Amino acid sequence: MTEQDVKKYISGLYDLSTIPVLLANIVRTCSNPKATPYDVYNLISTDPALGARVLRVANSVFYGRSGEIKNLYQAIMFLGFERIKSLALGMTVQNSLSSRSSNIMTNLWIHSYEVAYCASILSPYFPQTVSGDCFLAGLLHDIGRIVFFEMSSAKFSKIETTESLLEQEMAEFGCTHTMAGAWLIESLGMPVELLTPITYHHRPALDATSGNVVAAVALAEALTFTFKARPEDDGIWTEELYAVLQQFALTDKTLNRVGEQLKAARPEIESMFSSQ
Repeated sequence: MTEQDVKKYISGLYDLSTIPVLLANIVRTCSNPKATPYDVYNLISTDPALGARVLRVANSVFYGRSGEIKNLYQAIMFLGFERIKSLALGMTVQNSLSSRSSNIMTNLWIHSYEVAYCASILSPYFPQTVSGDCFLAGLLHDIGRIVFFEMSSAKFSKIETTESLLEQEMAEFGCTHTMAGAWLIESLGMPVELLTPITYHHRPALDATSGNVVAAVALAEALTFTFKARPEDDGIWTEELYAVLQQFALTDKTLNRVGEQLKAARPEIESMFSSQ
Protein backbone atom coordinates (compact mmCIF):
# COMPACT_ATOMS: atom_id res chain seq x y z
CA MET A 1 0.00 0.00 0.00
CA THR A 2 1.25 3.51 -0.79
CA GLU A 3 0.70 7.08 0.31
CA GLN A 4 -1.41 7.63 -2.79
CA ASP A 5 -3.68 4.73 -1.82
CA VAL A 6 -4.35 6.39 1.53
CA LYS A 7 -5.01 9.78 -0.06
CA LYS A 8 -7.34 8.17 -2.60
CA TYR A 9 -9.22 6.38 0.18
CA ILE A 10 -9.66 9.61 2.12
CA SER A 11 -10.82 11.52 -0.96
CA GLY A 12 -13.34 8.74 -1.61
CA LEU A 13 -15.08 9.21 1.71
CA TYR A 14 -17.94 11.06 0.07
CA ASP A 15 -19.88 11.47 3.30
CA LEU A 16 -16.89 13.34 4.77
CA SER A 17 -16.31 15.62 1.79
CA THR A 18 -18.00 18.57 3.50
CA ILE A 19 -18.96 19.38 7.05
CA PRO A 20 -22.70 18.75 7.47
CA VAL A 21 -24.86 21.85 7.48
CA LEU A 22 -25.90 21.46 11.12
CA LEU A 23 -22.31 21.04 12.28
CA ALA A 24 -21.18 24.06 10.25
CA ASN A 25 -23.92 26.12 11.88
CA ILE A 26 -22.96 24.90 15.36
CA VAL A 27 -19.29 25.75 14.81
CA ARG A 28 -20.18 29.15 13.35
CA THR A 29 -22.57 29.94 16.19
CA CYS A 30 -20.21 28.77 18.95
CA SER A 31 -17.47 30.94 17.45
CA ASN A 32 -19.70 34.04 17.33
CA PRO A 33 -19.10 36.29 20.37
CA LYS A 34 -22.66 37.62 20.03
CA ALA A 35 -24.28 34.16 20.12
CA THR A 36 -26.45 33.21 23.09
CA PRO A 37 -27.04 29.81 24.72
CA TYR A 38 -30.51 29.85 23.17
CA ASP A 39 -28.96 30.10 19.70
CA VAL A 40 -26.90 26.98 20.36
CA TYR A 41 -29.85 25.21 21.99
CA ASN A 42 -32.05 25.82 18.96
CA LEU A 43 -29.45 24.12 16.75
CA ILE A 44 -28.55 21.14 18.93
CA SER A 45 -32.17 20.36 19.81
CA THR A 46 -32.75 19.41 16.15
CA ASP A 47 -30.28 16.48 16.49
CA PRO A 48 -31.43 14.05 19.22
CA ALA A 49 -28.17 12.04 19.15
CA LEU A 50 -26.00 15.10 19.64
CA GLY A 51 -28.34 16.48 22.29
CA ALA A 52 -28.23 13.20 24.21
CA ARG A 53 -24.40 13.14 24.06
CA VAL A 54 -24.16 16.73 25.30
CA LEU A 55 -26.51 16.01 28.21
CA ARG A 56 -24.65 12.81 29.05
CA VAL A 57 -21.26 14.53 29.08
CA ALA A 58 -22.59 17.37 31.25
CA ASN A 59 -23.77 14.81 33.81
CA SER A 60 -20.61 12.75 33.68
CA VAL A 61 -18.14 12.17 36.47
CA PHE A 62 -15.72 14.53 34.68
CA TYR A 63 -17.61 17.52 36.01
CA GLY A 64 -19.01 16.17 39.28
CA ARG A 65 -22.59 16.92 38.28
CA SER A 66 -24.02 13.42 37.92
CA GLY A 67 -27.80 13.71 37.56
CA GLU A 68 -27.85 17.43 38.35
CA ILE A 69 -28.15 18.70 34.78
CA LYS A 70 -31.78 18.10 33.88
CA ASN A 71 -32.11 19.47 30.35
CA LEU A 72 -30.16 20.40 27.24
CA TYR A 73 -30.19 24.12 27.88
CA GLN A 74 -28.64 23.63 31.32
CA ALA A 75 -26.02 21.37 29.74
CA ILE A 76 -25.08 24.03 27.19
CA MET A 77 -24.80 26.68 29.89
CA PHE A 78 -22.68 24.36 32.03
CA LEU A 79 -20.30 23.04 29.36
CA GLY A 80 -19.74 26.26 27.45
CA PHE A 81 -19.48 26.90 23.73
CA GLU A 82 -15.94 25.59 23.23
CA ARG A 83 -16.70 22.16 24.68
CA ILE A 84 -19.99 22.01 22.74
CA LYS A 85 -18.10 22.74 19.53
CA SER A 86 -15.57 20.02 20.35
CA LEU A 87 -18.29 17.46 20.99
CA ALA A 88 -20.10 18.32 17.76
CA LEU A 89 -16.95 18.08 15.64
CA GLY A 90 -15.78 14.91 17.34
CA MET A 91 -19.13 13.17 16.99
CA THR A 92 -19.30 13.97 13.28
CA VAL A 93 -15.95 12.36 12.55
CA GLN A 94 -16.60 9.47 14.94
CA ASN A 95 -19.98 8.60 13.44
CA SER A 96 -18.68 8.89 9.89
CA LEU A 97 -15.63 6.69 10.41
CA SER A 98 -16.97 4.03 12.79
CA SER A 99 -18.45 1.74 10.15
CA ARG A 100 -16.89 -1.35 11.75
CA SER A 101 -18.22 -2.63 15.05
CA SER A 102 -15.24 -4.19 16.81
CA ASN A 103 -13.32 -4.10 20.06
CA ILE A 104 -10.38 -2.50 18.28
CA MET A 105 -12.45 0.39 16.92
CA THR A 106 -14.13 0.89 20.29
CA ASN A 107 -10.77 0.92 22.07
CA LEU A 108 -9.32 3.38 19.57
CA TRP A 109 -12.13 5.82 20.34
CA ILE A 110 -11.87 5.22 24.09
CA HIS A 111 -8.14 5.90 23.84
CA SER A 112 -8.78 9.11 21.92
CA TYR A 113 -11.36 10.30 24.45
CA GLU A 114 -9.04 9.54 27.36
CA VAL A 115 -6.27 11.54 25.72
CA ALA A 116 -8.75 14.38 25.13
CA TYR A 117 -9.79 14.28 28.78
CA CYS A 118 -6.20 14.30 30.08
CA ALA A 119 -5.15 17.03 27.64
CA SER A 120 -7.97 19.27 28.85
CA ILE A 121 -6.91 18.68 32.47
CA LEU A 122 -3.30 19.50 31.60
CA SER A 123 -4.21 22.68 29.74
CA PRO A 124 -3.73 25.02 32.75
CA TYR A 125 -0.11 23.88 32.99
CA PHE A 126 0.60 24.79 29.37
CA PRO A 127 0.59 28.54 28.64
CA GLN A 128 -1.31 29.76 25.58
CA THR A 129 -3.65 26.78 25.55
CA VAL A 130 -7.41 26.57 26.04
CA SER A 131 -9.02 23.50 27.59
CA GLY A 132 -11.51 23.12 24.73
CA ASP A 133 -8.78 23.26 22.10
CA CYS A 134 -6.73 20.64 23.93
CA PHE A 135 -9.78 18.41 24.27
CA LEU A 136 -10.63 18.53 20.57
CA ALA A 137 -7.00 18.02 19.51
CA GLY A 138 -6.79 15.02 21.85
CA LEU A 139 -10.06 13.58 20.59
CA LEU A 140 -8.88 13.63 16.98
CA HIS A 141 -5.12 13.15 17.42
CA ASP A 142 -5.20 9.48 16.31
CA ILE A 143 -7.85 9.83 13.60
CA GLY A 144 -5.26 8.61 11.10
CA ARG A 145 -5.03 5.26 12.92
CA ILE A 146 -8.79 4.89 12.56
CA VAL A 147 -8.44 5.57 8.83
CA PHE A 148 -5.81 2.82 8.66
CA PHE A 149 -8.05 0.38 10.51
CA GLU A 150 -10.96 1.15 8.18
CA MET A 151 -8.71 0.66 5.14
CA SER A 152 -7.17 -2.64 6.22
CA SER A 153 -7.69 -4.17 9.64
CA ALA A 154 -5.20 -6.90 8.69
CA LYS A 155 -2.38 -4.44 8.01
CA PHE A 156 -3.35 -2.36 11.03
CA SER A 157 -3.11 -5.42 13.28
CA LYS A 158 0.46 -6.09 12.15
CA ILE A 159 1.64 -2.80 13.62
CA GLU A 160 2.91 -3.01 17.19
CA THR A 161 2.68 -0.03 19.52
CA THR A 162 6.40 0.35 20.10
CA GLU A 163 8.92 3.12 19.45
CA SER A 164 9.05 1.99 15.81
CA LEU A 165 5.31 2.54 15.34
CA LEU A 166 5.69 5.25 12.70
CA GLU A 167 8.27 3.23 10.76
CA GLN A 168 5.96 0.20 10.80
CA GLU A 169 3.12 2.34 9.47
CA MET A 170 5.31 3.60 6.65
CA ALA A 171 6.06 0.00 5.69
CA GLU A 172 2.40 -1.08 5.72
CA PHE A 173 0.58 2.03 4.46
CA GLY A 174 3.24 4.18 2.81
CA CYS A 175 2.65 6.98 5.34
CA THR A 176 2.17 7.51 9.07
CA HIS A 177 -1.12 7.91 10.91
CA THR A 178 -0.10 11.48 11.69
CA MET A 179 0.11 12.23 7.97
CA ALA A 180 -3.15 10.44 7.20
CA GLY A 181 -4.90 12.27 10.02
CA ALA A 182 -3.77 15.64 8.75
CA TRP A 183 -4.97 14.82 5.22
CA LEU A 184 -8.38 13.82 6.58
CA ILE A 185 -8.75 16.98 8.65
CA GLU A 186 -7.88 19.06 5.59
CA SER A 187 -10.43 17.20 3.48
CA LEU A 188 -13.08 17.83 6.13
CA GLY A 189 -12.46 21.54 6.12
CA MET A 190 -12.04 21.41 9.88
CA PRO A 191 -10.14 24.04 11.90
CA VAL A 192 -6.55 24.35 10.63
CA GLU A 193 -5.36 24.59 14.23
CA LEU A 194 -5.92 20.84 14.49
CA LEU A 195 -3.34 20.03 11.84
CA THR A 196 -0.30 20.67 14.01
CA PRO A 197 -1.32 18.55 17.03
CA ILE A 198 -2.34 15.70 14.75
CA THR A 199 0.89 15.94 12.77
CA TYR A 200 3.37 16.31 15.63
CA HIS A 201 1.88 14.61 18.70
CA HIS A 202 4.57 11.90 18.49
CA ARG A 203 7.32 14.48 17.88
CA PRO A 204 6.39 17.59 19.93
CA ALA A 205 9.91 19.00 19.64
CA LEU A 206 9.33 19.59 15.93
CA ASP A 207 6.37 21.90 16.56
CA ALA A 208 6.81 25.63 16.88
CA THR A 209 3.36 26.99 16.02
CA SER A 210 0.60 25.41 18.09
CA GLY A 211 0.85 27.37 21.34
CA ASN A 212 1.83 24.25 23.33
CA VAL A 213 -1.28 22.23 22.39
CA VAL A 214 0.98 19.62 20.79
CA ALA A 215 2.97 19.20 24.00
CA ALA A 216 -0.23 18.85 26.07
CA VAL A 217 -1.64 16.19 23.75
CA ALA A 218 1.66 14.31 23.51
CA LEU A 219 2.01 14.19 27.29
CA ALA A 220 -1.65 13.25 27.74
CA GLU A 221 -1.25 10.31 25.38
CA ALA A 222 1.84 9.09 27.22
CA LEU A 223 0.06 9.37 30.56
CA THR A 224 -2.92 7.29 29.41
CA PHE A 225 -0.44 4.64 28.27
CA THR A 226 1.39 4.74 31.60
CA PHE A 227 -1.63 4.54 33.88
CA LYS A 228 -3.35 1.67 32.06
CA ALA A 229 -2.57 0.82 28.48
CA ARG A 230 -4.79 -1.08 26.08
CA PRO A 231 -3.23 -2.97 23.16
CA GLU A 232 -4.37 -0.14 20.87
CA ASP A 233 -2.77 2.65 22.92
CA ASP A 234 0.32 4.18 21.34
CA GLY A 235 1.52 6.73 23.88
CA ILE A 236 5.16 5.64 24.03
CA TRP A 237 7.41 7.63 26.36
CA THR A 238 10.35 9.32 24.65
CA GLU A 239 13.14 11.66 25.64
CA GLU A 240 11.12 14.51 24.14
CA LEU A 241 8.42 13.96 26.74
CA TYR A 242 10.90 14.14 29.60
CA ALA A 243 11.96 17.47 28.12
CA VAL A 244 8.30 18.58 28.15
CA LEU A 245 8.05 17.72 31.85
CA GLN A 246 11.13 19.80 32.59
CA GLN A 247 10.12 22.72 30.37
CA PHE A 248 6.73 23.13 32.03
CA ALA A 249 7.87 22.19 35.55
CA LEU A 250 5.45 19.29 35.82
CA THR A 251 6.03 17.29 38.99
CA ASP A 252 5.24 13.68 39.85
CA LYS A 253 2.54 15.00 42.17
CA THR A 254 0.81 16.76 39.28
CA LEU A 255 1.06 13.73 37.00
CA ASN A 256 -0.28 11.43 39.70
CA ARG A 257 -3.20 13.80 40.24
CA VAL A 258 -4.03 13.60 36.55
CA GLY A 259 -3.74 9.83 36.75
CA GLU A 260 -6.20 9.66 39.63
CA GLN A 261 -8.69 11.82 37.72
CA LEU A 262 -8.34 9.59 34.67
CA LYS A 263 -8.83 6.47 36.80
CA ALA A 264 -12.07 7.91 38.18
CA ALA A 265 -13.29 8.92 34.74
CA ARG A 266 -12.47 5.70 32.87
CA PRO A 267 -15.70 3.80 33.63
CA GLU A 268 -17.69 6.81 32.41
CA ILE A 269 -15.63 7.08 29.22
CA GLU A 270 -15.94 3.37 28.51
CA SER A 271 -19.70 3.48 29.00
CA MET A 272 -19.98 6.25 26.41
CA PHE A 273 -18.74 3.84 23.74
CA SER A 274 -20.31 0.64 25.01
CA SER A 275 -23.07 0.67 22.37
CA GLN A 276 -20.65 0.86 19.41
